[in-house]
Amino acid sequence: MNIHLICTGTELLNGGTLNTNLAFIGEVLRRDGYALRREVCVPDGAAAIGAAVREELQHADLVITIGGLGPTSDDLTRDVVADVLGVKLHLDATVLATIEAYLRKRGARVTPQSARVQAMVPAGATVLPNPNGTAPGLWCPAGAGRAVVMLPGPPVELKPMFVDAVLPLLRQGWPPELCSASIRVCGVPEPTVADAVDRIVAACPGVTPAYCARPGLVEVHLTAPPVAIASLADAERQVRNELGEAALPPGCSGMVEAVGNLLRERRWSLATAESCTGGALGALLTDRPGASDFFRGALVTYANEWKTALLSVRPETLAQHGAVSAATAAEMLDGLLSRPDVDAAIAITGIAGPDGGSAEKPVGLVFIGTGVREHRRVQRHLFPGSRETVRQRAAAAALNQLRFDLLHYP
Repeated sequence: MNIHLICTGTELLNGGTLNTNLAFIGEVLRRDGYALRREVCVPDGAAAIGAAVREELQHADLVITIGGLGPTSDDLTRDVVADVLGVKLHLDATVLATIEAYLRKRGARVTPQSARVQAMVPAGATVLPNPNGTAPGLWCPAGAGRAVVMLPGPPVELKPMFVDAVLPLLRQGWPPELCSASIRVCGVPEPTVADAVDRIVAACPGVTPAYCARPGLVEVHLTAPPVAIASLADAERQVRNELGEAALPPGCSGMVEAVGNLLRERRWSLATAESCTGGALGALLTDRPGASDFFRGALVTYANEWKTALLSVRPETLAQHGAVSAATAAEMLDGLLSRPDVDAAIAITGIAGPDGGSAEKPVGLVFIGTGVREHRRVQRHLFPGSRETVRQRAAAAALNQLRFDLLHYP
C-alpha cells in the first residue's frame, strides 16, 4: 500500500520548528510492517494544503496530514480536507463536551468559538480521541478504499494518538506488508558497516538494507516481504555474527540502554566527570527513565581548580601535561573511582572548539578515561566537526568505551 504524509506549517519551512513528527511516524510504521512512501511539507494556507491533499490522493491509499487542527485563523486543515472530499462539517456535541471538560480540568479559559471550531467533524469521519490536548484526530473515508487521517501537530498529542488510534485502524484496513529487523552498531564507521551488510544481503533474496548514522552509532534497518521472512532472519544472523560486539543486543535502543543493562546485571554504580562535554554525557544517561538504578552522579569540572578540588587531580600534572591530556584524564578517573560507592566511571577532557586548539593539541582532541573497578584505561581521540559535533561524538565514544570494558572485565 501507499502511505503519504503531508506536514503543514510555515514554521516547519522557515526553520522555526524541527519536524520530529516525520521521523516518529516513519519509524513506527516501519516497525509495524508498513512503509511511508512519500512526505511533503507545505506552508499554512488553504490553497497549498488543498493542492497537496488532492495530489497525494491521486497516488496514495492513506494520506496522513499533520497540523492545522487548532482554533486559530491559520488552522485550516479540517476545512480544506472536508472541501476536497466534498463533505460537510458538523458540530459534534460529544467532541465539544470532551474539549470543554479537558479545559475545565486544567483551569484554562478559551472563547466558546475556539472550542466549537475544534469540535467540527467532517461527515462520515471517525473521531480519534486526544487525551493530551483539545483537537481530536479525524479518520475520513476518501472513496475507492482510500482514507485521509488528520492529526494534531504537537508531538505530545500526535504520538500517543498515532499509536493508540491510527495504527489499529490501519491494521483493520490494510495488512502489514513488510517484516523488519534493526541492528544498532557502535564505534564502526558507516561505510565499513554498509560494506559488510551489503555483501551479506546480496545473498539473501528479498532483503533490503537502509542505514542511519548518528554520533558513534549506525542503525541498520533490514526489511523484506513476509514471504522472505526466513531470508530476513538469516541476514540478521549473519550481520550480527560479522559485526560481533560492535552490534548491540537485539531490542536494545542505544548505548545508554546497553551500558545501563550491563551495570544493572552486576548491581554496579556509575559516576562521570566531564570537562569539554559540559554535562552532555550525564544528560544522555539520565534521558532514559530508570537511570537512578545505576547512576550516582556527574561532576562538570571545567576549571582546573575544580579538577583539583573535586577529583584530586594534582596541580603538577596540570602544569606538566595540561588539562587536555591522558595524565589528567587518568587522574580524573582515579578521583571518581576512589569513592567507595562507585564501581565504574568515565572521565572526559578535551578541546571542543572552535577556539583553544594548537598544533600540538588541535580542536577535536579528546581524552576519554573509563574504569571498571581496578581496570582503567585512557584513549586519545581526534573528532572532526563543529563544537556540538565534537561534544556529541565524545559522549558517544565514552559510552561505547565503557560498554566494552563492562563486556571484557566483569
